[in-house]
Amino acid sequence: MTYAERFCPHCGDKLCEWEAPPETWWGIILVCNNNDCSYFKGSNDEIAGKRDDSGLGTRYAEDPKLDYAPFNLLSWCPRLD
Repeated sequence: MTYAERFCPHCGDKLCEWEAPPETWWGIILVCNNNDCSYFKGSNDEIAGKRDDSGLGTRYAEDPKLDYAPFNLLSWCPRLD
């Protein structure tokens, strides 16, 4: 299946197709993989209740099955101090 060409509203990069793990039931989702995206770079401080040393952040993502609804995709995010 071919998905519409979509772009990150935060950095303008083209979203990449990513096959999610089968247990999520997502199938293919579209993800911003730009490590310099402002959404990703600032995300490690935005997750409430996480351990400071976890290295978790979020990437901008969209679900084509839900009319390209945006969501936060949990991701490893190195500290960029």
